[in-house]
Amino acid sequence: KRTAELLEASQPAAVVMPLYGDLPFAQQQQAILPDEKGRRKIVLATSIAETSLTIEGISVVIDSGFSRVPRFDPRSGLTRLETVRVTRDSADQRAGRAGRLGPGVCYRLWSETVHRHLADQRKPEILEADLAGLVLELKAWGINTPDELKWITPPPAGPVSQATDLLIQLKALKANRITDLGKKMVLLPTHPRVGHMLACADKEKMALACDLAALLEERDPLINVPAADVWLRVDALRKWRNGERVAADRSTLERVERIAATWRRMFNVEVSNESVQEYETGALLALAYPDRIAKQVDKHSERYKLVSGRIVKIPSHDPLLHAPWIVVAQLDAGFGEGRVFLAAALHPDDLAGHIQTEEVIRWDSVRGMVEGVVESRIGSLVLSTKQLPKIPDEKRIETICLAIQHEGLRLLKWDDTHRQWQNRVLSLRQWRPSENWPDVSDEQLLGTVHQWLAAFLNQVNNRYDLQQLDLHAALTSMLPYPLQASVNRLAPARLEVPSGSLIGIQYFADGRSPVMEVRLQEVFGLPDTPTVNDGRINVTMHLLSPGYKPVQVTQDLKSFWNTLYHEVKKELKRRYPKHSWPDDPWKAKAVRGVMKRRL
Repeated sequence: KRTAELLEASQPAAVVMPLYGDLPFAQQQQAILPDEKGRRKIVLATSIAETSLTIEGISVVIDSGFSRVPRFDPRSGLTRLETVRVTRDSADQRAGRAGRLGPGVCYRLWSETVHRHLADQRKPEILEADLAGLVLELKAWGINTPDELKWITPPPAGPVSQATDLLIQLKALKANRITDLGKKMVLLPTHPRVGHMLACADKEKMALACDLAALLEERDPLINVPAADVWLRVDALRKWRNGERVAADRSTLERVERIAATWRRMFNVEVSNESVQEYETGALLALAYPDRIAKQVDKHSERYKLVSGRIVKIPSHDPLLHAPWIVVAQLDAGFGEGRVFLAAALHPDDLAGHIQTEEVIRWDSVRGMVEGVVESRIGSLVLSTKQLPKIPDEKRIETICLAIQHEGLRLLKWDDTHRQWQNRVLSLRQWRPSENWPDVSDEQLLGTVHQWLAAFLNQVNNRYDLQQLDLHAALTSMLPYPLQASVNRLAPARLEVPSGSLIGIQYFADGRSPVMEVRLQEVFGLPDTPTVNDGRINVTMHLLSPGYKPVQVTQDLKSFWNTLYHEVKKELKRRYPKHSWPDDPWKAKAVRGVMKRRL
């Protein structure tokens, strides 16, 4: 329009004709057909001229190098037209306009360097668009999933899932089928969010719903106003319609009013320019954005928590900060704390239709106990809680198992005895692969905790109860009965040495040789290295001094007695003179402590 005004002011020897989609049909025909008076025409066209439409008499094309394309705007949850750089295939198509009916010329308003860096082709819209409308249409046709149709470019699974979740929240879908409300929404030529608001608005609020729908679908008319309140936009629109002067963009208000008038005709309602209460705006807006209801974190705080759990901020000194509850229409799509661009105050009484009441059974990690409450909530925002009188056993046991999976085996009284039992079984699993030794690694124990532990949780309610469990019995139950008795025989927890002591054996999850740490004096007379697994695995002996310091590591005790023992004896006899240091360790009596004096 600005270009047309400039051209007409210069009084060209031609008639200036605009051509765009919203233009009345008769004026579009004037742009397309030859001029009745035979004058030359200048057609100012949008991308509509890239279609198969042929405009007679065109011999020159002037290409600005930009396109208006639909883009999904995460800030508003709606699809808007956005001005972007033209792609190479689109530029070629535009140039072809000049040569449809004869030779022509195309003037491109960009450099050869820019042209070389243009994208080869436009990205299919389906890869970048909001798919809520598409998914709703498919459901209306009886198509459950997009996979049931053949696509040139299939819709991405992620956006399809996101769109489905939104439609469920808007009550347009239930049990994977379109609802009666969804059928009403699909008939409205707008995004399902706006369609839900229009379909659910009360008759006395329909005029306001039409104004809101138009404001959501168009650009913000208050581009120079820092306040985020949508109510201010409604107020400006109605004052402007009343003939009052407002600090708003006139051309945007004109477009908004055209759309609002279309909605009013569709719903057969009269225009209303009466003043609106701010909470009326919020109640209607919440029908379009139930997923963007937000509660103020602290009184007069700039920070609000959305029902999704995300924190968003309103600009400081915004009049909306008086409202403890708001509903957000536009916010940035970034990470962290988002910025609110458009929102409305929401009265607590208007939350009723969005509140869900549910029983919640959870593990309180601070108090270490199972807790059952009845919560009234909107998404992640909890409005009130009430203790549940009795927790069903099935849910209590399920909650405890999930708590163990989350906090780990340390929630049980998991000590070295249980770790060694675990390593013994894992070692046997590697040493005897043909037998049915189960995987009892940490990952497997946590993944199957419901299977091996649930039967032992009948009287368990808290962390203390868990610590009192007979954990050995629970672990042993994982083994087939024939293997339960074999553990102690094949991988004993202790072995007796010549002194009569039962010395613990340390096993390892990777199946390497187990270790016995024992004082040298206690194994005098032991000819061979101890073994496990029916004699197939030698125990690694960590021979210690009387002061429990490492002296020698060996898997060949016989060789140690014959060679290295005498060197060890020379070194340690002076340090530990009260202990036994026989010349012949083969025949010496094993002792636990110091030698007894003869009387």
